Amino acid sequence: MASFTLSRLFPIWGLSLLLTSLSNGQTDPAPSTETNHSHTGLQQTEIKGLLVMKMSNGKYAGAAAQMNATVIEKKADFEIGFNQSVGSMMDSATKEVEKFIRVRYAKRLPTGMRIEFAFSNKYSPKDGPSAAVACALMADSILSGNELDQGFAATGDMTATGDVRAVGGVQSKIKGAIKKQCTIVTIPKGNQAAVADSYIIKGLKPLYAIQIFSVETFDEALELAKSKRKENIQKAIDEFALVQKALNKNEKYIYNSKVQAKLRQVITLAPHHLSAKNLLLHGLKKGPQRLSLVGSINCINAAHENFGSILEDNSFSTSRIDQDVLTELIYEFRRLRTKLDKRTIPCTDAYVDLAEFIKDVRNRKIFNQQLQEKLTSMIETVVSERKKLFNNPQVREEIMEDYQ
Repeated sequence: MASFTLSRLFPIWGLSLLLTSLSNGQTDPAPSTETNHSHTGLQQTEIKGLLVMKMSNGKYAGAAAQMNATVIEKKADFEIGFNQSVGSMMDSATKEVEKFIRVRYAKRLPTGMRIEFAFSNKYSPKDGPSAAVACALMADSILSGNELDQGFAATGDMTATGDVRAVGGVQSKIKGAIKKQCTIVTIPKGNQAAVADSYIIKGLKPLYAIQIFSVETFDEALELAKSKRKENIQKAIDEFALVQKALNKNEKYIYNSKVQAKLRQVITLAPHHLSAKNLLLHGLKKGPQRLSLVGSINCINAAHENFGSILEDNSFSTSRIDQDVLTELIYEFRRLRTKLDKRTIPCTDAYVDLAEFIKDVRNRKIFNQQLQEKLTSMIETVVSERKKLFNNPQVREEIMEDYQ
């Protein structure tokens, strides 16, 4: 007699259905070999990206630009980009961000979607690589579902491997973040000398007005950008906030042993906390005394731009105390002269000599041939000293190293 089995009564598919019903659907499903392409993260996110933007008067200033990212349904596989026209450098940096995200999420990338970046101010031109880290953080937030701290701001270029690269204008960008009432900012490690330069030029205030961190990688930036951070990072931020509170009352508290103990604790918890490091050095009377080469050159370039502006708008001719931009320029250079990189001093002195000459002759009714020749000679000296400085192989190499 043939053996009685369930398989004789039901085909294989029927047996599967029967067993499923008998077990109330508790049998383990067969493992799927398909990749999940559905998007389960955020639909939108925001961040403040630090950029240098051109003002209406032709000058440049750092700004904390409000940026956002939105998920747009597309027939395409997956893509990242801006919803507005941006310059070639920003476009190139965004392509590096997309490469990074594709590698980071590999087979987890959802299909049929585009992450679209935008600036709240769409109508001013945008370029440069400085928004790369901010864009990468937004893309990661969209895909991971991790919320970003809205008091956070970032600047930095980034490679497809997630390395954060140095950018320009960091001092003015930090100033822009402070104006926007940001509480935390990350800058590339390659730009950390800019924080010391800011201290030398402006004093303590820029160090405790905002918490400044240096980062080498995307993951370091992400840990600071997230609203839910690792315990040691959040503890460092909270402890530094107590230092900020004390210094806002009186900067002399920087010499207080308890404040210095707090700063040491912050540095132990977060060794890349630049605000804490530089404040502690000042409290110990070991703060930096001389500007970096890049910081010194930035001062010279600022003077160069100021000269161009005051000569163009004729403001150099004003000798009123409250409007004498020429005297202010001379004073600022003299104040900083002993703090500049020594290699930049000949160029600096050429600018000061020219400014003093223009100041002396600006109100003369007659500007004779001899004075014209002297002015021409002094301008040629400025040009010559600039060429010597910027064509110096050692100087060029050092500047390039800062941006590696």
